[in-house]
Amino acid sequence: MRKRALSVLLFAALSLSLAACGANANAGPETSVTSETTSAAAEPGEATKPEETTKPEETTKPEETTEPEETPEPTTEPEEAKTSGNTAGIIQDDGLSNEVTDTGDIRGGTNQNDAFSLPLNTKLYGTVRDGELQWFAFTTDSTENAKYALTAINKTIATNSLIPALYDESGNRLADWSADESGTAKTYWTDQLRPNTTYYLVVSAYRRKQDTIHYMLRLRNTTAQSDAYQTAENVNDAVGANAALEGSLTVGSNMDDAGYIPMGAKIGGTVRDGAISWLAFTTDDTENAAYAFTTVNESVGTNDLITAIYDEYGNRLTDWGAKESGVAATKTIELSPNTTYYLDICAYRRKTDTINYTLLITPPEKPEANTVTIEQPSEQLVFETPFELNETQVMFVANKDVFIDEAAAKEAVKPVADAILAHPEASILIAGTTATDGTQESCVNLSNKRADAVKNLLVSAFGVPENQIQTVGLGYAADPFVRGKDRIPEGDVNGKFVESEGAKNRRVIVLDVNDPIAQEILNK
Repeated sequence: MRKRALSVLLFAALSLSLAACGANANAGPETSVTSETTSAAAEPGEATKPEETTKPEETTKPEETTEPEETPEPTTEPEEAKTSGNTAGIIQDDGLSNEVTDTGDIRGGTNQNDAFSLPLNTKLYGTVRDGELQWFAFTTDSTENAKYALTAINKTIATNSLIPALYDESGNRLADWSADESGTAKTYWTDQLRPNTTYYLVVSAYRRKQDTIHYMLRLRNTTAQSDAYQTAENVNDAVGANAALEGSLTVGSNMDDAGYIPMGAKIGGTVRDGAISWLAFTTDDTENAAYAFTTVNESVGTNDLITAIYDEYGNRLTDWGAKESGVAATKTIELSPNTTYYLDICAYRRKTDTINYTLLITPPEKPEANTVTIEQPSEQLVFETPFELNETQVMFVANKDVFIDEAAAKEAVKPVADAILAHPEASILIAGTTATDGTQESCVNLSNKRADAVKNLLVSAFGVPENQIQTVGLGYAADPFVRGKDRIPEGDVNGKFVESEGAKNRRVIVLDVNDPIAQEILNK
């Protein structure tokens, strides 16, 4: 489950649609529901609201638009992220939870010159207040004609849209788009960015609405390929379906916090009017496989239960409704192998409904194998995919193993501690890596100390048993994971250093000791 297929969802015109779940629950008149439409409801806005983006198949050249108006200085402190209050869990268990966990918070610069460097292919979490602008910078890699995807998620419900905008170094506004409070990923695609060039992103809350928005940003070059091992930048992605195998799961109020569903388990939950439950699942390695999704609306006297499937970029792939008659509604769709997809489940908005439901995902039947199957590890992995804590989540003082903000570091590693504590029999490896800004020997020493610092934080702050964790420093030469291309020309340790790419390589990676990747690392 190490590959993640990627594509994009964008807004479409308001229509009679099952996409009622994806729009602001407090906006728009009531509309009827059908069971086979796939359009998304548009959020009403003001004249200054940016237009939505096009689909990835219709990549457009960046267009220059007008500068944003000046906004007043914020006067309120950030608030805690709001959650939907929806619940879900494996139906054989009574333990339900609606907790949503975030993983760190970084503030962008107040202007283009002071923009915070954001490495490619890394998730960043932040908070922006009404009237505030946060500036980030990223540098493209050396790939010619690369196709970049800039993805944002608004992680706070009951707010207006999060507005990201893209600029070049001369201050030309190339594009803007919005991410609404439905929690759906919104992605801007472009193949017009020059290689080895710095660009800028400014993020703002939809002004004059007094919102405080927690958000996720990720910038990806979808053209670049690598044979190195992939890492996950979200604990949900890392633990996969194992998170739900204990009998309960956490639903999310947005895609980034989606709760994972194990294949074949019957999920039971409750969803309220105007709120959305986000769930996720990962397909197996079967090619050209059709998966069946069956929902039952168990609450009489309600409108339809609405379910939709998205890919990681926010593309809405299909949707369907389950009526209050209690008859099961099934949707079958062919999905890519070894790929994570997302489900949003909602009650048809503005009907004051609370719906109890069940959901079952039926995977394809495996064909008869004529070859010897590869043996899986004897012990179940805690982290199905190695989990990466990079410089955008846990920051160290330059060339030291001291946290810049220990409180933020604790928040970032808490989900890791929870996963480890839930599996006291597991042995965990924490591997440190660095950018190519020193000798390999010195970088091995530094990365080993930083891995120890994360281990010590897990032990001291959360009570993880010390003997459950091993550490190792890899520096840069022994790093087997996908790395930022932090030197130009690539691979030349004496070449020009690219800071935004180097930031991706300053990290610690958490994985199971009995994971084959960990065994490869430890046996070298």
